[in-house]
Amino acid sequence: MLDGPVGGVLAIAVATAVAAVAFGAVFYFAEMVALTVRAGRLLHLIPPPPPAPVGMPLERIAADLRRLHREVRRHPPGMPMAKFRGMMAAYDDALLDACRALDLPTDLPGLPEGVERESERLRLEFELERAGIRFRER
Repeated sequence: MLDGPVGGVLAIAVATAVAAVAFGAVFYFAEMVALTVRAGRLLHLIPPPPPAPVGMPLERIAADLRRLHREVRRHPPGMPMAKFRGMMAAYDDALLDACRALDLPTDLPGLPEGVERESERLRLEFELERAGIRFRER
């Protein structure tokens, strides 16, 4: 093939190019994979990623419901009314979060405080337990 100074320079250039490609493949592997996946999705060879969930995880909502249910149902005598109402509002918010996560219909936000609102809370507790969220103590 090529002998002499041209062949040596060409061999050094080829060796340098191979080393550069090898190091580039190692250091930029994640970027190359991401680029390949993106190209595959554009060409419809790879399915699109699943949609990201919206809102808090259901496990966290259930944990909040368990904690708030315990606090609301066992409030000590002499507790300030402002604190109790705040706990009830937090419990209602947790119930609404669970209803949104499970697509359960509810009229809770539009009901005034009283018997109707409390009966809606009880209905929602029943529906959530039927859906598999255990937040009451056994």
